Amino acid sequence: MFRGAMVGFAVGDALGMPVEGMSVDEIRRIYGYVRDYLPSPYGDLDAGEWTDDTEQMIALAESLLNTIYFDPSDFAERLKLIDCRRIGPTTRIALRNLSLGVPWNRAGVESETCGSAMRVIPIGLLYSFSLDLVEKYSALSSIVTHRGPAVGGAVAVAVGTACVVRGEDVREEVIGRVRKYDVRLAEKLELACDLEDTNRAIEVLGNTISVRDVVPLSFQIFLHSSTFEECALKAVNSGGDADTIASISCGLKGCEVGLEGIPKRWVEGLKNVERLIELADGLYELHVKLASL
Repeated sequence: MFRGAMVGFAVGDALGMPVEGMSVDEIRRIYGYVRDYLPSPYGDLDAGEWTDDTEQMIALAESLLNTIYFDPSDFAERLKLIDCRRIGPTTRIALRNLSLGVPWNRAGVESETCGSAMRVIPIGLLYSFSLDLVEKYSALSSIVTHRGPAVGGAVAVAVGTACVVRGEDVREEVIGRVRKYDVRLAEKLELACDLEDTNRAIEVLGNTISVRDVVPLSFQIFLHSSTFEECALKAVNSGGDADTIASISCGLKGCEVGLEGIPKRWVEGLKNVERLIELADGLYELHVKLASL
């Protein structure tokens, strides 16, 4: 589960990377239907490389392994070290605040974007023995860069991941806990659970960088895909913030099916996959220790 979640997340990111920001029609016109890794059309990334989604997810995983219990100041310092041109607008402002010496608890920006939701899977994995702890730490991790409705997105993805690890249905826990942070997001998540057709879901839910679009659509794709490959291809070809939609949905589906459920060609073609597996194993070992306390 842990390996599947970490690697699955990065696979989705790398598959979605070349079509980030494109509409569904643009993807069809330029690529037809994306089925494998492709280089960035801007020349900044090669096929199989990931974006800031995975960079930030790794930074969070490394921070958790270093501190055991989430320390936002440690996480903030690691975020400052990330050098990626694709960092989103809210995160970019928050990182500038941090670099100017603003404390982590004041650096975050009021936002409806999805930058804090995309990176929290490690929290859902590590603390899955306690959904209350998952909720607390995912919300805290968000405010380092994102405040406001964005916090609900981080809670949704982390709690959803924890539910998959626990073998529990994600709907009740995710929607119930998100409702405390953003009612509109909770309502769209509820709708996402009921929408079976992804093309219809794209129209109804949206695919922009808004947390109220990305998170519900990611859950819709995860819940209504029978295999990892189906999940990945639906997400990557959904347009809009495709790399983040694919990252989140594939992280959740990878957690469900495990590393062995991810197509071998994608695992082998992924940048630094050994590092992701190493981090996943470290999180699992720490999870076992904490769960036994």
